[in-house]
Amino acid sequence: MKTEIINAKQTKLKVKDVKAIAEIECHEKVREWLIIRVETNVEREYLAYRRFFRNLPKNRKAEILVAKNGDRVAGFLGLWRYGTYMEHVAAIGISVHPDFWGKGIATRLMKSALKLAKKSGIIRLEIETRADNYAMRHVAEKAGFKLEKIRRKRIRKNGTFYDEASYYMILDNPVSTKQMRTKKIYEFSTS
Repeated sequence: MKTEIINAKQTKLKVKDVKAIAEIECHEKVREWLIIRVETNVEREYLAYRRFFRNLPKNRKAEILVAKNGDRVAGFLGLWRYGTYMEHVAAIGISVHPDFWGKGIATRLMKSALKLAKKSGIIRLEIETRADNYAMRHVAEKAGFKLEKIRRKRIRKNGTFYDEASYYMILDNPVSTKQMRTKKIYEFSTS
């Protein structure tokens, strides 16, 4: 079955798609690798995501790409722009349902994110992941990200410390920040 990548800012997600995203994020095997705390209650996570996606078209700092395999959400990617003096920098976060691990979903999302980042005028991309998350590290390195550093004991989950691998990519992007504002490629709120 063919996997389709959808930009959630351009295509409104169905209720079942938002629920599937919440279920992915709350999935025990996915949560194990996340470096941020997420809600464990799927219904509460769904309500939070529903609000987030309702406001996404106005959100100047976030882009969400969703991978659908047939009618099922296989995974999603967040592209999060920083603000003020780092508006040219964005962080990437990816979550894929365990049923689709090892099937190229994260790689497809990453390729789409790189195109979107270039189109948006982003110059630097960053990925932070647990150092022992070899699957994510492989996806990052395959896409051309470079290891910037390993931060020792940076993550603490359930009383255990983990090292964090920090990756970066500099995009060959001729659009400067000043040009972005002039051309209205994207704008940032200063409030």
